[in-house]
Order: sequence, then structure tokens, then C-alpha cells
Amino acid sequence: MKERVNEQLSNELRQASRSDTTITIIAIVVTFILFGIAMGFAGSAVDYTYNFATDPVLKLSVPATAAVFVSLIVMVVIDLYTIMALNNSKKRKAKIAENLARLYQEEGAVQYPVDDIVKGYQARGNLFTAILAALMSMGVILPVIMFINQIVEEL
Repeated sequence: MKERVNEQLSNELRQASRSDTTITIIAIVVTFILFGIAMGFAGSAVDYTYNFATDPVLKLSVPATAAVFVSLIVMVVIDLYTIMALNNSKKRKAKIAENLARLYQEEGAVQYPVDDIVKGYQARGNLFTAILAALMSMGVILPVIMFINQIVEEL
């Protein structure tokens, strides 16, 4: 019976690690896609018309501007959701590792290095979170800078 529990807990630990990796990769790909969309529309959202008698007149494309900000909002929501999922997964993996340690102690097996394993999972989760946070920040800041630059370029 304890062998089954051990196998099940070990499988859950592996599954949680694979899920974290998959979720992170998908979030990174989606972030880059939405970043590209936002950058493309940010470059075309502002235009100026020139008249010989007046200064340049700013023309703001409402659909392009909306596309910029909607893609940024979707990017932030997806990345924040992914970061929350990674944090929940870290807690779950720590509990699973503790349960495995208890199981091994009951069996009288060699001391199970729970702290090292939990720290390893936490470090990996923190790395995934830092990567997503950095990409999300870059993905929001650069299109906004480009959009603002387009507005003030001719002023």
C-alpha cells in the first residue's frame, strides 16, 4: 500500500513539474505574440496630416490604439494568471515532498532531503516567475514607449 502511495506522490511531483514547464512555455509564446501585435499596432496608431497653412495635425487611429491596449491587457492577465498558477504549484510541490518525507521516515528509509528538494522546486518556480515578470514588463513598456514616441515625434 505504501508503495502505491509513494508512486502516486512521485508521479504527482513529476506531473506538477511538467505542467509548470508547459504552462510557462505557453505563456512565453503567447506573450511574444501579443507583444508583436502591440508593437505593430503601436507603430501605426498615430499619424499626422500636413497642411501647408497649418502645423501637423495629429490623427489617432482608434482601432489601432484599442488593439494596442487590448493586447497589453490580455498579455498582463495571462502572465499574472500564470504567475499565480506557478506560485500555487510551488506550494503543492512542497506539500507533496513533505508527504514523501513522512512516508520514507515511517518506512525507516534513509533521511529524505525534503528541504533541498523543496528549495530546488522553489528556485525553479521563482526563475519561471522572474522570466514571465520580465517579459511582461518588457511587453508592456516597449509598446507604450513606442506609442508615446509616435505621438510626441512631430510635436
